[in-house]
Amino acid sequence: MTTPPTSFETHFGPEDTQYPHWMRTIAIFLTGQTLSLFGSAVVGYAVIWYVTLKTGSGWQYALLFIASQLALAITTIPGGVWADRYSRKALMIGADLFVALWTVVLAFVLLSGYDKLWIIASVLCLRGLAGGIQTPAVSAAIPQLVPPDKLLRVNSISATLTGLTYIAGPAVGALLLVYIPLGYILFVDAFTALIGIGCVALITIPKIKNAIAAPEGLKGYVTHMMEAGRYAMAIPPLRRLAILMLFMFVIVLAPANMSPVMVVRFFGPEEWMLAAVEMGWSIGMIVGGGILAVWGGPKNRMTLALVTTALWGVCSIGLGLSPNIWVFLAVMILFGITVPGFNIAGMTSVQELIPENLLGRTMGIINFMLAMAVPIGMLIFGPLADIVDLRILCVVCGIIGVIFVGITALDRGPASQLYAPEPNPQDPAKP
Repeated sequence: MTTPPTSFETHFGPEDTQYPHWMRTIAIFLTGQTLSLFGSAVVGYAVIWYVTLKTGSGWQYALLFIASQLALAITTIPGGVWADRYSRKALMIGADLFVALWTVVLAFVLLSGYDKLWIIASVLCLRGLAGGIQTPAVSAAIPQLVPPDKLLRVNSISATLTGLTYIAGPAVGALLLVYIPLGYILFVDAFTALIGIGCVALITIPKIKNAIAAPEGLKGYVTHMMEAGRYAMAIPPLRRLAILMLFMFVIVLAPANMSPVMVVRFFGPEEWMLAAVEMGWSIGMIVGGGILAVWGGPKNRMTLALVTTALWGVCSIGLGLSPNIWVFLAVMILFGITVPGFNIAGMTSVQELIPENLLGRTMGIINFMLAMAVPIGMLIFGPLADIVDLRILCVVCGIIGVIFVGITALDRGPASQLYAPEPNPQDPAKP
């Protein structure tokens, strides 16, 4: 079994420094993923707003969110194992094809006049099932396509593109929802999924070195995942990062994810407000990702993770204290700016520290934790949102989050060190 490092040691040797045409390859790859994500954003926001505007219920909104996240959690474990066993390219294509086919089926069901909540929830659930397979494969494939010292910049560019989709997605979703039935909007997701398939088909993703053996039954899957989990948790900075992530996602991000309900309850049910808030969040993500793409972040990435998560708490307090939609929008923009810092620092560190044949499973574990953390928070705060003022919840949770980050920051031991690799002089190209 591979021995985990006790400090920052990347798993890339001299033989891994040659990435022919990597800039062209990653450009095609990110183009396909961005367009596919755009379609998902259009449909996802249209579905969420459809339910929010129709019911105004915090519980029903939380139910939809939980259903999609649990669907992702169901497949992320086998998805992580498959990403270390089978062709990551085939997994990505298969997941997008699954989304395209079932989205078309559900579109016709909705257009027939049957628009019960469980049908609408199934749209998000099916996307979640595919996401559990696709996401570990995508995350594990990027280090195979990009030189190690360019990973953070490429991940930052990817985050910036993601932000762009979440500006266009909500705007297009809101516009389409005003003029055409939800069933027709689903075809957007199917079309962009096919574009994503075409882009992935155009590139070459290297075969996995030392691919794992085929799992034998459920026990085999568990054994494979535990191997990756033990390896990652034996690295002190990653263990510390995982604890910070779980706590903040449950306590701080869950109430913040109720922002559409807050807008409807406290500022009005107008579609432009919902679109503006989501676009503001996305503008912030673009700015944050762009800053990191140009800057490259601090040498110690744990510092970046701590600063950004502390700002999550501050922003949660700001959401609760916002006196009007404009202050609320400004806080959402700042919140969006902070998100790429933590996500990119964590993602890049995992990609650099975990060996290629463990990376798919490690990303599967991370996706599983995220998929479970947010629903747990939503199970708590969804019902509470119908009893307790959401503004109070945001303020209290934000204060708790800031205190937790402060306690975590006091640790000055080995777990506080998570350094970036030195630039590779043999690869002067820059993304």
